[in-house]
Amino acid sequence: MRSSSPWILCSSVVAVFGKSLQINAPEWVPNGASKSVEHDFASFSLPFHFFPDYAGNKSHPNLFSRDIVNLFYEKTGAHPHIRVGGTSGDRSIYNASQQESIILSKEYDNGIPIEVLIGQSFFEGLDNFPGTPWTFQVNLANNQSNGLENAILEAKIALSHIKENLVAFEIGNEPDLYPGMVRPLNYTTQDYVREWNRYADAISKHVLKNNPYGHDPWKLFQALTFVYKGDGFSTAGAFEDGINEKGHVKTVSLHQYAAGNQNWVRLQNSFMNHTAIAGNLTQYTPDIKAIDDVDPSIKLLLGETNSDYVNLGMDQVEGVFGSSLWLADYLLYGMSQNISRFNLIQGTNFGYAGWVPVHYNGQAPHVRPPLYGQILAADVIGHHQDVRIAPIDLGHWDLSAYAVYQSGILAKYVVINFDEWNTTTHYPRPSRKFDLHVPPKVRSAEIERLIGPGASSTTEISWRGVSWNWTEEDGRLGSSGKDKIEVIRTQGGILALEVPSTQAVVVNLV
Repeated sequence: MRSSSPWILCSSVVAVFGKSLQINAPEWVPNGASKSVEHDFASFSLPFHFFPDYAGNKSHPNLFSRDIVNLFYEKTGAHPHIRVGGTSGDRSIYNASQQESIILSKEYDNGIPIEVLIGQSFFEGLDNFPGTPWTFQVNLANNQSNGLENAILEAKIALSHIKENLVAFEIGNEPDLYPGMVRPLNYTTQDYVREWNRYADAISKHVLKNNPYGHDPWKLFQALTFVYKGDGFSTAGAFEDGINEKGHVKTVSLHQYAAGNQNWVRLQNSFMNHTAIAGNLTQYTPDIKAIDDVDPSIKLLLGETNSDYVNLGMDQVEGVFGSSLWLADYLLYGMSQNISRFNLIQGTNFGYAGWVPVHYNGQAPHVRPPLYGQILAADVIGHHQDVRIAPIDLGHWDLSAYAVYQSGILAKYVVINFDEWNTTTHYPRPSRKFDLHVPPKVRSAEIERLIGPGASSTTEISWRGVSWNWTEEDGRLGSSGKDKIEVIRTQGGILALEVPSTQAVVVNLV
């Protein structure tokens, strides 16, 4: 895995045992801060085999999921983007005469069915999130003689539902894993590029040409979706081999998972670890440069990403409060690195899911801890039209901090204390003290906290004093608690802040 050290953008950070860490960000946005962050940065990816759970259909829309998606719209003023795809999308076969929305094979691999049959009602779920922008994947892995025909049919019916809200069609999923699985062992980037352009040409001609929704019939495709586990596949190589020689590429998606189920994976070392998070994301700097060198209008995003590619059996690190802190930092650092969007993959039984959308395994639908980290990131962006992020190197692997600028002016700090603490820990919960240096005109700050009982907790989590969950009365998203915002006054241009172990804080300068 490629990585590089995070750029230190802000100075005057001194760690002295027993004393406060000094954090001094420039009043005006520094060189090296991010570009303006997209308001739909923290978005979603839904696998084909779980799409009916999350979306529902025409007669039974999943209003719980709709409310969660709308929560992010309320916080940022932008509808979160939803990508429908994944490995199960590359195993999908459309059958117009099938009455069922979806039929899944009984054979599974890493929680994903080997065969996925979809009918017309499957696509009704695309109608259940008004205003949502979509990317829809068509099956490239199908190597049967009717593979292209199936992809065209999927694209046609998807467009008939998504209409003007289509952002891109995605062709295939993780083709760098195709060799030896659904393609010959000697399958190369050149082979992929040839196939991809053939499918893009056909969808442009048979689906997008003369469409009534105002879509560019040619440049409306998301390319690559590499996971970087196959030899010889790279972003630069794909462009050198002609992925955009016909001008089809609108966006480039890569896939990223922080870890797997290796015996060294631990909540503290693997996830509650800012150095590890930075290493996972700085590896994409060469990809961004490779794309900019070809066409700066093409954006790079992580179109499928989350904490753990194993999906199942890792609840001790995936679905706990510590993972919500991980996700908050993961999203904020991604913003700072100019990755244009994260589509966080969900799954009804995936350990890292932000919510379980239906009754499953004896439990009612419910919100899970990771969603809180995503909510924090959305509130950091907020509604301001020009938000830029600068990471602050505190010199500690278990601490993370950011300066947030609005229209070029320092507006917020974010501080995360990753020190792992649990209710079973045999000592009182420690705290770290920080002195935040602020511009002369700032007289006070409003403090918002993401808190939970401990790193391994799955309940009693709140952001700004508020918790969310499914309500049995109407099947909608409900909230409990009241907004809790502390006010701290400056003294001599400094805000004295205390952050307990296993907690994240957003400091809004007033």
